[in-house]
Amino acid sequence: MPLCNIKLICFDLDGTLVDSVPDLRLALNAMLDEHQLAHCSEREIKTWVGNGLPKLVERALNHVTQTAYDQAFFICALASFEKHYQYYLNSASGLYDGVAETLSALKKKGYKTALITNKAEQFLPDLLAGFNIADKFDLLLGGDTLSRNKPDPIQVNFACEHFSVSKEQTVMVGDSRNDILAGQNANVRTIALTYGYNYGEPVSTLNPDFIINQFNELLDLL
Repeated sequence: MPLCNIKLICFDLDGTLVDSVPDLRLALNAMLDEHQLAHCSEREIKTWVGNGLPKLVERALNHVTQTAYDQAFFICALASFEKHYQYYLNSASGLYDGVAETLSALKKKGYKTALITNKAEQFLPDLLAGFNIADKFDLLLGGDTLSRNKPDPIQVNFACEHFSVSKEQTVMVGDSRNDILAGQNANVRTIALTYGYNYGEPVSTLNPDFIINQFNELLDLL
């Protein structure tokens, strides 16, 4: 049954709109090269995405280091990764099928759209501009824009208040437990995509309100 009376659509980024792992792999491995550490594969990185870039670097370091490392090393590694990620941004990653066209169609229908991601806000303008979808969002909320991020509901709540839209008129769209839990914690309906990352686990276990296999199936629901 289609969703009725929706006015605001909140979208996740990585694993939902963008297959971002190729760029993340390039940046992580460039950082690891600086420290003479082994590389990480795309398959491994897919299971680490979703909790922000610092957590991604932490998971990579925990995976490849054979000895304990201190906070100073982590801070250095994170700064190196962020430098390389800015350099490699939009170089190997790409939009999933149907994303650009579907976002355009939804905007033409008059929906308000918010990007709600745990990725640092500083990377969002260049990333979205590189894929020519910057104009498809009315609000950008990065992982460090507010005091907390997904699965906390604060970003979804902020978006609802920003647009003066009720929870009943809002839906959260994403590929992982952080997205679905953020929506559920905010008491909005949720749509889960099966093609994303979700730490290598089936998204169906999260009990979203709707499950779709392709991004353009949103047009059948909304």
